[in-house]
Amino acid sequence: MRKLYVDGGELVRSFINAGLLSEITITVIPKLIGEGRSLFGGTRDVEMVLEECMHWEFGFVQSRYRMVYDP
Repeated sequence: MRKLYVDGGELVRSFINAGLLSEITITVIPKLIGEGRSLFGGTRDVEMVLEECMHWEFGFVQSRYRMVYDP
């Protein structure tokens, strides 16, 4: 299995839309920003299965999901 680090909204969105990501790691940093928007905006709906979740004393939470694409 090869691994590739993909970062940046447009690039991640294009990989999701092409069905090229097998997993995604999302780190949550606890800060309320008032108004929200979708994480990657403009992507197709993709089912995600939680594989692992870690947390740190300073409040960060990191979750790793397996991507499940509909045919």
